[in-house]
Amino acid sequence: MQLRCLRSCCLGFFAASAGLTVWPHDAHAHDWYPLECCSDHDCAPAEAVVRREDGSFLVTSRGMSVVIPADYSAWRKSPDERIHVCIRRLRSGGEYLICAFRGPGS
Repeated sequence: MQLRCLRSCCLGFFAASAGLTVWPHDAHAHDWYPLECCSDHDCAPAEAVVRREDGSFLVTSRGMSVVIPADYSAWRKSPDERIHVCIRRLRSGGEYLICAFRGPGS
């Protein structure tokens, strides 16, 4: 048991010191969302995006949906080229878009 732990610790230290630490792609997704957009639970990648006839987007994330108007000018750059949204549920039951992110081809 001690040998296995020692071996794991040594391998982990070696990988970290060599810059080879591997993290799952979405492990730290909240690390890049700006503080003004996210209270550590408001932001997530879009689960569904529907482009509507009027040019707007119907975006669903974390079980909530918002419509982003065609002329929405506050899009922010997404580091992974996916659409992400920060949505907050209001006490009234409505849903409010805080921030939206997209890549160049989105």
